[in-house]
Amino acid sequence: MVGGMERTVANTHATSNGSDTPGTTDAGFVERVRDAIDRKELSLVFQPQADVFTNRLTGFEALSRWRLSDGTMLPPDVFVPMAEQGEAIHLLGEWTLHAACAAAAGWLRAGIVDVPVSVNLSARQLDDPGLVLKLLGILAETGLPAANLKLELTETAMFSQSADAREALLQLRGAGIRMVLDDFGTGWSSLATLRRVPVEALKIDKQFVQAMVDDRDAAAIVQAVVALAHALDLGVVAEGVETAEQRLYLQAYRCDTLQGYWLSRPLTADGVAEFLAERSVIVSLKPGGPSAAPQTSG
Repeated sequence: MVGGMERTVANTHATSNGSDTPGTTDAGFVERVRDAIDRKELSLVFQPQADVFTNRLTGFEALSRWRLSDGTMLPPDVFVPMAEQGEAIHLLGEWTLHAACAAAAGWLRAGIVDVPVSVNLSARQLDDPGLVLKLLGILAETGLPAANLKLELTETAMFSQSADAREALLQLRGAGIRMVLDDFGTGWSSLATLRRVPVEALKIDKQFVQAMVDDRDAAAIVQAVVALAHALDLGVVAEGVETAEQRLYLQAYRCDTLQGYWLSRPLTADGVAEFLAERSVIVSLKPGGPSAAPQTSG
């Protein structure tokens, strides 16, 4: 028998195809997300990021996971876009931010690691007039320093917002929260706008990173993005790095940071300490600070 969650998934897909009423399905999906939170079906995993040259750990990206009551994993590329169709994204987004900040604050208090955690922020979340207060409240509640939180925004989310949303981003940046422009090169970038948005780094989409070894055009794009970012005094993160050869290309192009399976698959919050003890990453006392007893075993 198809369970309640599965029916909601099916109904939501039907809505996107125009065969159901959006209001009813959206309200139902909001309730399913709320139930998933209450039942602890939602969880986070954390994918490490490291310096391309030194392998120094520079942060983690928080990624949401949803395990249904029967043990089935609902892929994030299914449930996140579903949530973004309506109000469920606010509920899911707030839970994700709180859980990520709580985990990072826990690592900090335990002396495990002091690096930023990155959380994806959708365009719909930026439309929330209460976003700034919610985020600052989460930081205060969890005890995470503002500089230890990075918000990742897509080009579409960053460049298509209202004046109020842009002001919210400036307020968050002024509070010390850091920002990264995600999936750069896949949307509709405006270089004029890029000069005015408060980001500290560009993130190169994995489709270019994974193709650059065999595709001259992809390699040229990666090299050009790195050069553009550095000319604007921005950092560059390459995601989807899976091979040593891809890392060598990124070193040749002077990319700053890598993320992907070559370094590590996403880790549970409890698995972070084990990863740091076993893998060849260097952990600093402070983000960007002097290294403390480098852990280079493994």
